[in-house]
Amino acid sequence: MTVSPHKENTWLPDQTFPINIFFVSNIYLHWHDHIEWIYIKEGQARIQIDADFETLGQGELAFINSKQLHAATCLEPESKLVCIVFNEALVRGSGLDITEHQYFQPYLIQRQKWPGIIRANEPEMREIGQAFARLVDEFEEKRPGYELIVKAELLRIFGQYFRYAQQSAAIKFTRKPLSAYDFSDLLHFLREHYFETITVAQAAQMVNLSPNYFCRVFKQVTGKTLIEYIHVLRVQEAERLLLETDNPVTEIATAVGFSNMTYFGRIFKKIRNATPSDIRGK
Repeated sequence: MTVSPHKENTWLPDQTFPINIFFVSNIYLHWHDHIEWIYIKEGQARIQIDADFETLGQGELAFINSKQLHAATCLEPESKLVCIVFNEALVRGSGLDITEHQYFQPYLIQRQKWPGIIRANEPEMREIGQAFARLVDEFEEKRPGYELIVKAELLRIFGQYFRYAQQSAAIKFTRKPLSAYDFSDLLHFLREHYFETITVAQAAQMVNLSPNYFCRVFKQVTGKTLIEYIHVLRVQEAERLLLETDNPVTEIATAVGFSNMTYFGRIFKKIRNATPSDIRGK
């Protein structure tokens, strides 16, 4: 893996499945736009994450978020590090389910607050280590369906990591954490009523927040404004109808909540990077 003291354009060979694995010793100080996990397979290494330094031994793992400076220096001969580098798009959903706003958004936004390492003696590390090994094997062998298993193992590791993080004193929020805002009922309501007109005031009332504060928190939690979130829901349903029915496009637009065909076409193309006709023609 070629590294530099600054930004690195890490090579992910398949942009439709953005992940790569590197077997390295020392890692020079750098940062990149991807998430990276450094697993100490053998020996010891001194890991730097931003301004923090930790010595990790065999079976221990460092979590580096996107845009964090990081480096590693092996402290023993024959030390071996395994680095998994992947884009967050591989594990994040479309922003429409509870995993997005309860786990990934807080992790990405509060990146300095989450623990950077997991020690070998932590209960979660045993399963993480096993998942790490399975992930590497699947990625190297590339048997049919390996992408699904690799993604499943990534999510398994994240699940164990978030479980550890919630129990760890390493997370010290300076303000009310995003996870304290329970948007589950609201998001469920939006998924069931996406075709209706829902105002910010109505949505804010459902979670007992002022409209202005609701807009700020909703954007932090979901990564989208309320109208953007609803548009994604509508376009997803429209795409399903385009592929599974012969209904006219105008009828589909109306069914998912758009009264203006031009506006529907513009929003659909913005989200899907294709027109409704393109989708139906595939």
